[in-house]
Amino acid sequence: MEDFSNKFEAEAAATADSDTFDPFGIGVVATESNASDTSPKAASTNGFAAADDTKSSYSAKSNASLPPKVTVKFMIEEEVSSIAHLSNVNEGSSDVQIEGKVLAQVVSSDASKNIPFCLTASSDSQETVDIIPDGTYAKKDSDATTVNIPKETLEFVNLGTYRISQSMEHMPLLLEQKVVRSKSNIQIAIQVRSKLSNPDDLHDFSIALYIPKKVDGKSVSDVTGDGNFDLWKRCITWEKTTLPKGQSFMVSAKCEVSSTADLAEEDEDLNFPVMMRCRSKDQMSSLRLQAVEANGHAASVSSSVAGKSYRIVHRLK
Repeated sequence: MEDFSNKFEAEAAATADSDTFDPFGIGVVATESNASDTSPKAASTNGFAAADDTKSSYSAKSNASLPPKVTVKFMIEEEVSSIAHLSNVNEGSSDVQIEGKVLAQVVSSDASKNIPFCLTASSDSQETVDIIPDGTYAKKDSDATTVNIPKETLEFVNLGTYRISQSMEHMPLLLEQKVVRSKSNIQIAIQVRSKLSNPDDLHDFSIALYIPKKVDGKSVSDVTGDGNFDLWKRCITWEKTTLPKGQSFMVSAKCEVSSTADLAEEDEDLNFPVMMRCRSKDQMSSLRLQAVEANGHAASVSSSVAGKSYRIVHRLK
């Protein structure tokens, strides 16, 4: 009995000194399995982890290398002066002078600054349109107009102006006049038509009819349209708030030739000039604007026209 006890104590001491004692083979198997686990599942798991790390690294590098996005919105404002030809070989066409202004608003994905961009302009009648930069936000370097709008500027700002002279066969509006004379009595009718293809209605009409000096001023009266005659200026004025696209309206007046005037039946001096003013949310020119990437300023640039407007003074020649 004493020998067995001593033998058991010796084995227990030997077991205590050994880290690998596992009578059921649990710990050893687990350790060996973890140390040398080459199963397909383990390899697959490790492979996915490596792939995820690689993908994350690639995504971070890609995002860091993408250029900032720059979105530009333009507005076009035009002042138009036109003269319609009625009695020569160019009848039906109009000589048009346009003075325009370009405004822009910029939104950039760069949180610290707006990236500069280049402004280009063209039209149907001219290959390029010369934009005269304002000098504050837009400056011309060699052949390029570079625009730099500060990040804190959120509203539309003026970039520059342009001028276009052209002959137009199809105006967005048609102004017509008819004069009927019977001896000393004269009737004048004026009609305005807005094209159905116009993108917007015409607004704030003002039509002025000038009375020649050979007409008796006291005989002038408006027949239709509720006009106002200024004897001092010798001018009848009609006003209308809106003319919907595709519609027309007519005004008329009558007068008499002065008894002191010596006029032939066909007197070229007896003319009645007509002038019309109105405005529209459109553009008269065919100007096209585009924002493109500027040299030395990498960016993904896109642009669009957010608004248009023109005011026109149209005359019959």
